[in-house]
Amino acid sequence: MKLSGSKIRRILIVFLTAVCLVLLLCAGCVRNALQKNLQQGGYMESWSGDDGRVLYGLSYGKEASNKYDLYLPKNIDPKADAPLLLLIHGGSWTEGKRDDISYACKYYAKQGCITATMDYSLVSDKNGVTVKTMLDEIAACVAELKKQLKKEGCQAPKIAVGGLSAGGHLALLYAYSRASESAIPVAFVFDKVGPVSFHREFWGDRIAAMLIGYGARIQVDPKKLDTPEAKAAADALSPLHFVNEKTVPTVFAYGGRDNLVRTIHRDELAKALERHHVPNIRVDFPNSNHAMWDDPDRTEAFRAAVLQYCDEYMNRKQPAERKEEPPGKPETGAAE
Repeated sequence: MKLSGSKIRRILIVFLTAVCLVLLLCAGCVRNALQKNLQQGGYMESWSGDDGRVLYGLSYGKEASNKYDLYLPKNIDPKADAPLLLLIHGGSWTEGKRDDISYACKYYAKQGCITATMDYSLVSDKNGVTVKTMLDEIAACVAELKKQLKKEGCQAPKIAVGGLSAGGHLALLYAYSRASESAIPVAFVFDKVGPVSFHREFWGDRIAAMLIGYGARIQVDPKKLDTPEAKAAADALSPLHFVNEKTVPTVFAYGGRDNLVRTIHRDELAKALERHHVPNIRVDFPNSNHAMWDDPDRTEAFRAAVLQYCDEYMNRKQPAERKEEPPGKPETGAAE
């Protein structure tokens, strides 16, 4: 039977409509699954005027990337000391932005902590940024936080630094190697899946050479990682190298199925902290990969550990329970 042109067009329209419906349905399923995973991983958090104020885009240096956001909980007591947490985003030291970790700022601010999240210079082929550059910028941000909090009339005599992945590495490295120089004394550090060493045993020769080259901006031959120069460069980039009896208390978490930052990082960090009698809380995510969203109960355990150290080392005041009221307008723009 020969089909007319009009019938062929009608069949095509029906077929294409069905395909579009299937694609929309699939996209909806993927979107819902992603949102569920983000919620399970603790990567989503609401914020409104009832929770406090946010000062967006404050500067701590001359570079375009030298910006930070400051979260001030509602009804904070200006006469009492408050915990201060600085959150550092991940992104393999080459990408990412401060808003990526704003969910953690919102969560901990709701628990009575002053929080901040910062941008920092990223490694690219067009610049000479190193990990030292990033550490210098963290130090500058901490110094600026001290000044800004004084303007706000807030008391925060100690700071905790924390981060995820590359941000976790930077938090550990700053807390372990620069605590004595910090404008605000470091009370403790909290890390999720941050690399603790750039040495070959943790990565293999090729990747270790690449990471050292990234972090120090030097040429490293994968076949010559045992030279004094290569070892010294790897040491300078490795938080593990700086662990000693004076190291600050540490909360750390790693995924049992993480093929990027493998469990050797967790295990060697745990050994070093125990060897030097450093107070620490280890939170395992046995079912999670690097995204850390397959163990929702462990997310809560990690947050509880951070708050426990806020209580122990920074005298956190428990926030008063709010009466149920209509939600305020979400924070979306500049500071109130």
